[in-house]
Amino acid sequence: MKTFNQIAEDILKIKESDLRDDLTSNDVPDWDSMNYLLFIAELEKEFGFSFTMNEVMDVKTVGDLRKIVELKKK
Repeated sequence: MKTFNQIAEDILKIKESDLRDDLTSNDVPDWDSMNYLLFIAELEKEFGFSFTMNEVMDVKTVGDLRKIVELKKK
């Protein structure tokens, strides 16, 4: 099973060592709308749950998304 960080690295093309919870789409060149949706889809597939539309739309940072994943994994 892939980790959150591995998926972020694969989809957003950011090294795991550079991945911080305060990163926004403005900080990550490959974080565009298409890659964000691919990131969401990969997380759903890997962890076996679905995000709500509000969750997808409310995310502003990597940390926001990580928190949702952690809550849903419980």
